[in-house]
Amino acid sequence: MIATDPTPADRSLLATLDRVLRGNFTRREALATGRIDLPVGRLIGLCLLLGAIYGICLGSYSAFNGTGHAWLQTLASALKVPLLFVLTLLVSFPSLYVFAALQRLPLDFRNTLKLMLLAVLVDLTVIASLGPVFAFFAASSTSYAFLLLLNVAIFALGGVLGLAVLRRATRDVFTPVPPGKALEPAAPVEPGATPPVLPPALSLPAPSSRTAHQAADQARRLLAAWCVVYGVVGAQMGWLLRPFLGNPGAPFEWFRAREDNFLVAVLRTIGNLFGR
Repeated sequence: MIATDPTPADRSLLATLDRVLRGNFTRREALATGRIDLPVGRLIGLCLLLGAIYGICLGSYSAFNGTGHAWLQTLASALKVPLLFVLTLLVSFPSLYVFAALQRLPLDFRNTLKLMLLAVLVDLTVIASLGPVFAFFAASSTSYAFLLLLNVAIFALGGVLGLAVLRRATRDVFTPVPPGKALEPAAPVEPGATPPVLPPALSLPAPSSRTAHQAADQARRLLAAWCVVYGVVGAQMGWLLRPFLGNPGAPFEWFRAREDNFLVAVLRTIGNLFGR
């Protein structure tokens, strides 16, 4: 798929987000060209906006509990959620690019970054959409441990769905486009205009089904290993940037001292929730 110049409607952030969620930029025909026709700046802007929205929802816990630093905690959360994803991407992206290059994916450094940003954007869209759910429980519950675990569950769900975008893209990129097939335009073509087709130089050879299947299996294994790396880095990064909610029984802190790790903290919180 080769995208034509975007229409005014396509330039809006909401229209871009809708197309991302529908997978318009990660279809097999689009990835076969080795390009993702979406500006990096727009992807980053959407990620920052959605991260800030969820951060505000996290800060609502302090507001509903009547703490004196509610506005400061809300500001801190709105800044730290986007920062969490930016720092996790900086740490884990080099390994993703190396894995992708080893598998000969037809994406250069810039377009591999775009693919990763698309996955992060899906992740942030999911957690932002669940922000009102978190705010509802923040308003109706005073259990700090429960809300901590709810936040972890929301982040985990968003991460799983975001990484599913990468998995689906990896699968599709190893499914060759049938020879001679014209690619569908990403946007409606003006009346009388000639629909764009994939240039012959960009057409991928059609490997045997067995070769393609083996390549796809190997790519999925490498991607699964990288997903573990990404998940562990993201979880520990969130632990370093805590607090995101703000304990109502403690003074406001931008960051807490380093101690233990994310897994130990989750197990401790589960114990606190059930009164152990």
